[in-house]
Amino acid sequence: MESISTDTVESKPDSNQTRIADLEQRYIRLLESRITQLEQRNAVVETTKPAAEDVVLAEAKNTDGDSSSGNDSSYSSSKDNADNPDSKADVPEVEKEPRYVVVVSRWDPDLGDFTNIDATKKEEKKAIGPENQRAFTFKKLTLARSQQSESEPYHSEAKIESEPLQKLLGKITSRWGWSEKVTECSSPYSGLIYAWTEAMQEVKVQDDNESDDEKQARTDLGELLKIISTSSGFLPIDRYFKNREAFINEKTITHAALWTLFPPGTVIYAQPFLGEPQVFTVYSCNGFVTEEEDFDLVCFCFDWNGAEFTRVPFMMSIPYWGSDKRSIVELPFYPVKYYTNPGTNGDTSPTDAFEALRERLIARGKKFVKYCVSVKGKQMFKYTGNTHFHTGRNLLHASEDADGEQKRQSDDSSTGTGVGGLKASNQARSISRKKIDGGTTMVDFDSFFEYLSPRTPILGNLRRYEGELESLSPERRANPIFKEIYKFHWDRLPAGHSMTPDQYLHCPPRVLGYALKQKKWAQLLVDGLRSPDAADATVFEEKLQLDEEAKNLVKWSVQAHEEGKKLIDGKPGESRGLQDFAPDKGKGLVIMLYGFPGVGKTLTAESVALMAGKPLLSVGVSDIGIEGDKVEANLQKVFDLAGKWEAVLLFDEADVFLEARGDGENDLQRNAMVSVLLRVLEYYDGILILTTNRMKSFDIAVQSRIHIAIKYDELDSDQQFAIFESFLDQLRRKKLVEDYEDLISWAKKDGKKLALNGRQIRNIVSTAMNIALVDNKSGMGKLKREHLSRVAKQTKDFKQELRTQEDIYRAKTK
Repeated sequence: MESISTDTVESKPDSNQTRIADLEQRYIRLLESRITQLEQRNAVVETTKPAAEDVVLAEAKNTDGDSSSGNDSSYSSSKDNADNPDSKADVPEVEKEPRYVVVVSRWDPDLGDFTNIDATKKEEKKAIGPENQRAFTFKKLTLARSQQSESEPYHSEAKIESEPLQKLLGKITSRWGWSEKVTECSSPYSGLIYAWTEAMQEVKVQDDNESDDEKQARTDLGELLKIISTSSGFLPIDRYFKNREAFINEKTITHAALWTLFPPGTVIYAQPFLGEPQVFTVYSCNGFVTEEEDFDLVCFCFDWNGAEFTRVPFMMSIPYWGSDKRSIVELPFYPVKYYTNPGTNGDTSPTDAFEALRERLIARGKKFVKYCVSVKGKQMFKYTGNTHFHTGRNLLHASEDADGEQKRQSDDSSTGTGVGGLKASNQARSISRKKIDGGTTMVDFDSFFEYLSPRTPILGNLRRYEGELESLSPERRANPIFKEIYKFHWDRLPAGHSMTPDQYLHCPPRVLGYALKQKKWAQLLVDGLRSPDAADATVFEEKLQLDEEAKNLVKWSVQAHEEGKKLIDGKPGESRGLQDFAPDKGKGLVIMLYGFPGVGKTLTAESVALMAGKPLLSVGVSDIGIEGDKVEANLQKVFDLAGKWEAVLLFDEADVFLEARGDGENDLQRNAMVSVLLRVLEYYDGILILTTNRMKSFDIAVQSRIHIAIKYDELDSDQQFAIFESFLDQLRRKKLVEDYEDLISWAKKDGKKLALNGRQIRNIVSTAMNIALVDNKSGMGKLKREHLSRVAKQTKDFKQELRTQEDIYRAKTK
């Protein structure tokens, strides 16, 4: 029986509208009154109970004929028969009690409350089954339009009264979070929707060994499924079932139905980092969402936190797109059962396509694990590929501007859309995408987490989800079904622990670390890493313009330092090197390089790192800061990182840390910085190279801690030619010069007369090459003598303009 509307019809006269509204209200009151009377008499006169609905209908008809009367003959006759059990006349045929009741709960503005109306169809009442305990009551609730927005959906709920049906529902839905005995459920019936196929199969089961109650429970389940799938009273569910067959056949979905794709434990495909495929497992999703609301999903992968492997949750979102259907594989993430290889034009089945992807991701996961557990001194790798740099941050901390931007971002509640349509953290604006070609990187999760904010994105634009996750009881956590869905046993696996293929499959496509040349913390592609080059002294021996005696002194000192760190017969604490009287002091090697700019000080440090096969960690005053209370902490962090990575530490332009301490009030801060450096140097056991262009005032205490000091004079003509020749030879090997011999001739005759330093020579050759590439006269864009001459003349003119300033500078540094 359809629910009776209390809405008036605007086209009727006012008198008719009033009369219709009055009749509808009287009908409802009569129905409620009669039901109450019948319920009170039910225990005494069960066998003579008239059908409440028939009586009320008769009352409504007579009321329509006489609006002033509240009773009619049918009502009186029924009442007399009920009061007199011996009376047989006019007793209506008693209907069987239905196995379920459908109730519409409608708002009554006169009563100021909800009124329940029986909406079970008469034919269903007669056909449902034997007269015994009711299986369930299905209630549809309508919201008061005077109190709620018209955009709010209807709602429905089911009270399960049959214990066999309660158990059957629990058996089907408990894996999706419902209880073992389902006594009630409500829209959108997520657990039942997730288990819909299994529920339909349960209805069809025929088992002769089952009891009558168990068989009846399957019949009752079928009726419940029928109501939910045809007229649930919840509009989104009704729309879902209207389109469900099309969703399955077309592999499409609407935004409102997205949640039906992602029950807990679903393995999904996404590309949150640089378009690389990645697999996650769904933890939870926010279920039905209203219009204009994004769909949010919490999932996890298997990641390294610097100390152990564990599940790491992320939230991914799909922005609202309207009511139209979309292909599932066009979503930013979707279940892997829909995956198709983009290169096969749909010729491969989703199962075969994902199996091929699975093998690739497992192989990548094994590399990921290997890089993560690299031991101290083995964390350096060569890298080629795109990367995500965290901008606005130097080695140790965010710059003042970056901190301000970070604060504005954290105060902003708006969200953006990241790679592939995923909603990104506001921190995504602090990420830049750039390519590294053969650069040196350090893989170090622990330091990444230590020196960057906890809100920093760690997987593309996504940051770790810090919200509350659904909790499960200890009993459910121990249940094998929930263990398989949520994978609790994946947490806190130490390095060296055996891994399953599924764990490798869930590893991310990136590692976290530091790009040494770019001086940025970064997210790096696993497939972009390779083993570092072997130790190579070629640059130190052949490219560095330094006299042989100084070269040998540096080389032998570096080799001796490395030998000194080795243990005697492998015994801890007994190294080959000379021991200071105080434990752990004086184990480092400190080299001072001083002289004019551009004469090879930085190149010396770079070539020493190559020769030793170590990373070069370059820092300056901007990394350390000049605030007294932070200098010591930052210096200690730098030395700790250098020690952890076993790097050659280059302290470039360290003038402020080397100048002699003074007695004036303005010298307090500088004095503190020098004192801190001296204290930290005492216990550093690595290689430290200090460079400076100024030796005007050198603190004597610093001098006592320096093992080697090398002065760099201006380049002589032969050294200048050697540098020219080295750069031109690079271009020759790349076939970018037109006449190599002519260029060499120019370098011997004209180039070495320019009194240039190494940096200026590099700039001249680089600028000339750029001009050649765009000069049409050069034919193939190759370097010619005229290009070098043009740039060299400009440099010479500029040097003449600055000669006065250079003379002043030289006079001050003597």
